[in-house]
Formats: sequence, C-alpha cells, structure tokens
Amino acid sequence: MENKVLVSWQAREYEFRPKERQWYWTVGIVAVGVAIASFILSDYLFSLIALIGGFTVMLIGSRKPPRHKYSLTERGFLVGAHLIPYDHIRRFSIHEDEPRRLSIETKRLTGTISAPLGDTDHRLIRTELKNRNIEEVEALDSFIDGLSRGMGL
Repeated sequence: MENKVLVSWQAREYEFRPKERQWYWTVGIVAVGVAIASFILSDYLFSLIALIGGFTVMLIGSRKPPRHKYSLTERGFLVGAHLIPYDHIRRFSIHEDEPRRLSIETKRLTGTISAPLGDTDHRLIRTELKNRNIEEVEALDSFIDGLSRGMGL
C-alpha cells in the first residue's frame, strides 16, 4: 500500500536556548551536593548516578536539537522513519502559542508525543486528524515536557 504524504514539515525537536555559565554551575553544584550527601549516607551507587546524571544534563543542555521531518500520511503520523498508525492515536492537541506544537497521545507505551509545528498551517493538521475521527482536546502535556521546560532544556 502506498503511503501518500498529506502534510509534511521540518522543524527542530525543541527550541534551543543558550545556557549561561551560571546554569552550568547550578547543575554542577546540585549534582555534587547530591553525590556528597548520598556518599555520606553510604549510598555509593546513587552518588555515582548523581554525578553521571548532572554531567548528562549539562551535555543535553549544551547541544543544539536535531532537525526532524514530520508528516501526516494516509497511514499515520510519521516522525522521521517511525510511523504511528492512526488507530494507535487516542487524541491530539495543537498548542497555538509560540512555539507552536502538536501533542499526540498514543495507545502504546510511548504515551504523549510532542512535535513542533514550525511554519506549518496548524489548520491543515487539525483537519486531517479530525477527518480520521481522532478526538481533539484542549491541552496534552507529558510530565517530561513540563520538567524539561522547567529545567530550561
């Protein structure tokens, strides 16, 4: 079966915000503080995990996000080469404030997927998803989305 593309766009995975030196110091101090506290409490493994976690947050915060291709096709929502069939999508939400994004709640383990809309006309996407009898809700945000926005990632 042919997988005809109905709407397609490219966008960065998330909006990159350059970090100042103070952000790195804060992350480092928190990670070292947690590591020292857990070391004092004889939880050596958690101490190591705190240090590695702090270093990982710094790395993720400093890299520019990759650019992905998103598409609504005849068969489903396509993110790069990964297809999410329409029958696996429970409901969706389009956030029209900047940065505009599409949130999709799936019936599978992935939960909520958030995709930036870039310069795409959100009305086309809304129409296509509603034509597939997918429920639109006011807001869909995952815990991870809120946490990453709060951390400045």
